[in-house]
Amino acid sequence: MRAPFGRGRWQAVGAGAVLLLWGALVWGYLERLDGRAQDDLYITYRYAGNLAEGHGFVYNPGERVFGLSEPGFGLLLAGLHWLTGASIPHLGSLVFGLSLLALAVLLLVAAGRRGRAPEALLGGSLLVGWSQVWVSHGAGAPLLLALLTAAALLAERAAELEETGAGAAWKGAIGMAGLLGGLAVWVRPDAAAGLALLALLLWRRSPWRSVVLGSAGLLVAGLGAGAAALYFGSVLPQTLEAKRVMVEAFLPGFGAADFWREALAVFRRHAGSGWWLLLGAGAAGFVAWWRGAGLPGKLLVLFAGAVALAYSVLGVPLFSWYLLPVEATLVYGFAFSAGAVARWLARRVPAHARVARAATALAAAAALCLPVLLPVARSSQRWAAGFAGFGRLNAYRDAAEWIRASTPEAASVAYLEIGVLGYYSQRPLLDLLGLVSPESLPYVASRDLLGALHARPTDLVVSRPRSRMAPIVASPWFQASYEEAARFHPPRGRGWIAVYRRKLPVRELEGNPRGP
Repeated sequence: MRAPFGRGRWQAVGAGAVLLLWGALVWGYLERLDGRAQDDLYITYRYAGNLAEGHGFVYNPGERVFGLSEPGFGLLLAGLHWLTGASIPHLGSLVFGLSLLALAVLLLVAAGRRGRAPEALLGGSLLVGWSQVWVSHGAGAPLLLALLTAAALLAERAAELEETGAGAAWKGAIGMAGLLGGLAVWVRPDAAAGLALLALLLWRRSPWRSVVLGSAGLLVAGLGAGAAALYFGSVLPQTLEAKRVMVEAFLPGFGAADFWREALAVFRRHAGSGWWLLLGAGAAGFVAWWRGAGLPGKLLVLFAGAVALAYSVLGVPLFSWYLLPVEATLVYGFAFSAGAVARWLARRVPAHARVARAATALAAAAALCLPVLLPVARSSQRWAAGFAGFGRLNAYRDAAEWIRASTPEAASVAYLEIGVLGYYSQRPLLDLLGLVSPESLPYVASRDLLGALHARPTDLVVSRPRSRMAPIVASPWFQASYEEAARFHPPRGRGWIAVYRRKLPVRELEGNPRGP
């Protein structure tokens, strides 16, 4: 077995320098992004905040709805907030960045054990430095990937211990691998596919190790599922069903081709002019990564494929964090593809000509990598430098803080995007799209969002022009029942966010909401 970072002092010095670079990149992004994540992630943040403040693991206090996709991540953020008092959005971004860093280091160890540290150094640099990845900052997906990768590394270590006759040690290592895999399922339930794939990969070499790992993982994941069933009355979040209903109602015909067309548009924007080379060489490098990164590489390739297939056929809209396993696989595939070509060309040089061989490898790697690295660096720098939050979310925060300062704690609010608005207003919210308000789903299915509001009128309603709120605001019932109380404009971009206050008491809000 080779040393983790190859042989020689210079390899160790180079690896250390790159690790410092990774840390600097992560810190730079965290400083620039300032905890301002995408709207849906604030739903998890509100669950975490309510738990830390003693209101229960809920979105609306008193309503036990399983409306978050990353329950384990929410529990972790609640614990960190309770211990440190730090802002939950900042903690979310911090855990995201540290998880990315841990994932890159774990894959460096896995590849270095097989003499492929240069490829892993390149792949890790792309992973932690690419703006496409950081668009999803604050999500739990990197933590999930880091846990699965650590589980795969421990499973490899267990095999080595078993071969040396260390019976108790290998069982402990494989049990710990199962524990980490089960915790990954707590972070996001779709990690169950990763745990199952890891057990299948182990089965070919050692059915017994596969059984031990699978049993430990199922025990930990089962404890989480049981806790969810007792607390929420459901083992799985209702978010997937809510998103599927939304697509069927408002995006009929949306399928796998539409999902990947949107994904490719985002990919091209953040990869720049070298997107085609990153995509093509990344896919071509899967075989080299499969062979060169051991069990962790095999697991992540298979898991990325499973995630890509699942979200393509489930009929759900694209969210950037769905793509993180695929993005990680692509950047490492590209790195291993470049490494395979460089090593092949270097082998064409006589073995005794070491300087010429090294120069050939470096020249080949540079020729392949620079057309990708330079556009990625430019695109990432532009995105980070121009980042001022995600568009209208700044206005949502202004509106939410106004609501919190201007209304009593019991004042209820209705809207479609409930992350930032709910987190900063700390008011009971009616989610007209049903993510945390299941009673809205039948109305979503029939495209009758006005009916959802009419069935449960709230004290306040938030709207913006040219959105699905426009027909609600224009309806005679709404015009008679609500009046505009405040308006907020995003610092950048067009449009505005309006807050409407109810004029009539609930008992008078009866009749046909659409008028005669």
